[in-house]
Amino acid sequence: MKLINNILAIALSAFSLVGCDSFLEDEIEFTSEEEVVTSESRSRGIINDIYTDYSFDEFTRDFNADYLTDNAVRRSGETNNTNLNWRPTSSHPYDNIWAKSYDNIRRVYEYIDLVHATGLPYFPSEAMSDESDNIVRRYYGEAFFLKAWAEWELLKIYGGPDADGNMLGFPIVNGILEDEDYNSLSRNTYDECVDQILEDLQVAIDNLPLDYTSTDIGFSSTETGRASGLAAYALKAKVALFAASPAFNPDNDITKWELAAEYAHDMIEINGGLKTLQAINNSRENNPDHLWRLRDFRTDNSLEKSLYPPTLYGQGNINPSQNLVDVFPDSRGYPISDAASSFDALTPYASRDIRFYKSIFYNADQCYNQETCDNYGSLEIFTGGEDNFGGFIGDIGTRTGYYLKKFLNDLDFDPSATDNPLTTNFRVYVQLGLTEVYLGYAEAVIEAYGQAETAPAGLNYSARDALARVRLRAGLFSDPYLTSIQSDVNLFKELLKNERRIELCFTGERFHDLRRWKEINNIENIKGTKITKEEDGSFTYEEIDVEERAYEEKNYYLPLPYSELLLNTNLKQNQGW
Repeated sequence: MKLINNILAIALSAFSLVGCDSFLEDEIEFTSEEEVVTSESRSRGIINDIYTDYSFDEFTRDFNADYLTDNAVRRSGETNNTNLNWRPTSSHPYDNIWAKSYDNIRRVYEYIDLVHATGLPYFPSEAMSDESDNIVRRYYGEAFFLKAWAEWELLKIYGGPDADGNMLGFPIVNGILEDEDYNSLSRNTYDECVDQILEDLQVAIDNLPLDYTSTDIGFSSTETGRASGLAAYALKAKVALFAASPAFNPDNDITKWELAAEYAHDMIEINGGLKTLQAINNSRENNPDHLWRLRDFRTDNSLEKSLYPPTLYGQGNINPSQNLVDVFPDSRGYPISDAASSFDALTPYASRDIRFYKSIFYNADQCYNQETCDNYGSLEIFTGGEDNFGGFIGDIGTRTGYYLKKFLNDLDFDPSATDNPLTTNFRVYVQLGLTEVYLGYAEAVIEAYGQAETAPAGLNYSARDALARVRLRAGLFSDPYLTSIQSDVNLFKELLKNERRIELCFTGERFHDLRRWKEINNIENIKGTKITKEEDGSFTYEEIDVEERAYEEKNYYLPLPYSELLLNTNLKQNQGW
């Protein structure tokens, strides 16, 4: 009875969800246990409800994670997270992952035991039995993908060595446990956790469609956003990449890099080969590069209100660093520090990589996604300007000289508007994307085989091939810099890491990349720019210090939550905490 009551509580919340033109649109409420486990399609709301844990809140969490890197600072000031005054007993961006992940694993098994295992059909009509069976099978695959995703988050956040140097993951759970059983579990080894995730993903692959492009009921584009076979393949590659990385592969077992390359290669091949990436568009609903992505509501401008500069009616809450701005190359792909670069310190924002213009609001910017146009009035981030501190809005202003543009919709920038205009554009937040698969493949190949120009035996693409596709989307149809460094392994690795930083900024990935590469303790302090407008209308730029970063080697790993250690004395804390 206790178990049935648990599932009833879950179902009640699931069936009251109101989604955005998606599979999450459920407005039915149930009041009896019997109905929950005998109501065909409606009982699948148990799985639908898990998706809501991976929704709009991910923006905030991942933005907070970038504050822990050299990419950005928070406009309102330094926090305990950024000056490293956090401990297992205090808050950090991932302090709820342990509880949330195990809760979702429990819900997966409640669905399997109480709904799937009973043979409950999706459609009651005998005439639709084939369609019903296909959808039931799809939900089973979704359940295992969501379980694997919860396990992946546990491993990504909490994986690390104990005091004796044993590389540990999380306690593996394959069923529903009572509290007393759960609180007696021990952490499995890191490799055992990897194997468990891969096993669950294989079940997902065996039961899910590759994508949602069919016209069949339950497999059309209206289901986009659900777990798919392609998403499962992509997650396999990502799990393997982390497992091969220095922080979790201290002996540099090359076979782990080879496996990561193989899994990424499998995903690329199953997707039809090394395809050209689609143009960057965070409001495109049917972008095939988005292998698994989250949804945000339409007719909502909360992100714009939070992030736009003051004269565009925003609060400017996220301030990208000068450090990040400096890694965007010039328009021909050369690092701005390279002798062949066209970069000019007197006009630092001219002729830069097109991704810069899509990602960062800068002084004198007046174009939403390219270098020149007049979408809105020229931003005044210079000292005394309207977009500087205390200008258009009192007590609001950037600490670095920049505001974040990435992810935002292009609204009606009307300076006479009395309120922020609303957007009815869709908003997509990618959790697993083709760009990341290409970058992961290039990294695994260069680490496993030590060269970038030639495809290794058994694989169809070189590391250069994959990286070139990513840079091609940035408009680098001719890429002389990539060509010039492709035979130098160290320079190629440096460029690859730089491309990851650009492509994945403000997705939370840099924090984890720095940890897995064992480089987080070497990152630079945060820099910004002070801009002065001269009498002739030109600008001068002075680099300024904004925030310090002072990581230690223990920060390669994150601490297990202190509350969990109190509940379960069998759990071993990560080394250094």
